[in-house]
Amino acid sequence: METEKKIQYILDENGELCEMLKEDAVPVERPIKYKLKNAFEVFVQVKLTDNYWISNYGRCVNNINRKDKNTFYEHKDGKCHYTIFEVEKVVVSYPTKKQKNGTRKPDKTKEREEFAFKPNTSDDECRVAIEKMQNSDEKRMYDMKINKYKRDTSPEELVAETFLVKYSNRNRIWHKDGNESNNWYKNLLYVSAKDYENLKAGKVTWQELDIEQMYIEYKNKASYEAYLAYRSMKMRCGDTKENDNIGKCYNEVVMCQEWLDNPKAFIEWYLSHYYEVDDESMAVDKDLFGKDTKVYSPENCCILPQGLNTLLTNCKKHYFEGQNQENTLPLGVRHSNESKKYFGEIFLTGERERGRIKLSEWDTPEEAFAEYKIIKEADFILTVAKYKDKIPEYIYKELLKVEVKPY
Repeated sequence: METEKKIQYILDENGELCEMLKEDAVPVERPIKYKLKNAFEVFVQVKLTDNYWISNYGRCVNNINRKDKNTFYEHKDGKCHYTIFEVEKVVVSYPTKKQKNGTRKPDKTKEREEFAFKPNTSDDECRVAIEKMQNSDEKRMYDMKINKYKRDTSPEELVAETFLVKYSNRNRIWHKDGNESNNWYKNLLYVSAKDYENLKAGKVTWQELDIEQMYIEYKNKASYEAYLAYRSMKMRCGDTKENDNIGKCYNEVVMCQEWLDNPKAFIEWYLSHYYEVDDESMAVDKDLFGKDTKVYSPENCCILPQGLNTLLTNCKKHYFEGQNQENTLPLGVRHSNESKKYFGEIFLTGERERGRIKLSEWDTPEEAFAEYKIIKEADFILTVAKYKDKIPEYIYKELLKVEVKPY
């Protein structure tokens, strides 16, 4: 029986979702943990360096001056200049003379270079190779010497070298969209010096050149991230053994049959709509467009940064066990046993350290909620406005329509 081939999702040159065989993607050697721009971004170690990584979106990071080599400095991106340090690891040897006490002393005035390691060979691999050489030859001492070289470069150059296939007589880099700050790998192509000058002068378009540009695809984590989101959604639908940990607010919540029958359909939907906002985790939300529906489906769902997802959740009433004020009074409204009146309480977004703000006292819960509603919606809109340039426009416009309801 033939084993099903594993698929990797990537973006084509138009930014549309497409798939390729995972076995055809290049493994990432020395991967790093760094916040990704989106599910398709991959950081690959810059050739001939020990401490620099470039992503297929043109972001460069290094850990050269970090004591903790798992933390990174991010360079400026866009149209800019870099100075990086390339390294060459060379095996050197010295003749040794036997001393009276039986040890051997190297004569370091007679250094001899044996060979250079391949680019990006790890220090551990180098040490193992040197130990093998030393064990097989006691008349020479073997060591490693590191030569460092400064190199002036740019994001576009590093991206092209890492993610574009090089062609003979084509050594200039052209940005397809004309934006020299957009160093996404599929916005770049190698052209000849003559073609570059003609493109620059506007005598020809890159499409009219009719030249091929192949791209190097590295293994990404897009499918992995999407399946994590799928599994999390199934848990909320009570579809896994861990559903005892899911809140009562997810009672009766289900996943549409299309996604249940075909997880790949969800994966494709998720990756087609995926984006990231700063350092926030991203959540699949069904309430904004579904209007508190119980069904996760393509029509009802969108992807929200966790901050907005929490904000949206806090705009609706949640119910708890038993008959109590939390269940019977409108959202945000409390009752004072002392004054026998009703009042609203609210946490302003981003100012939780100030604690709850008590609003005016009223004779009825409806009056107290009316005041709470005005302030809650104002706080909601102000917070959403901070995300305006970070989220898709269709989501932003829908968020502006959100109404805070009492129940």
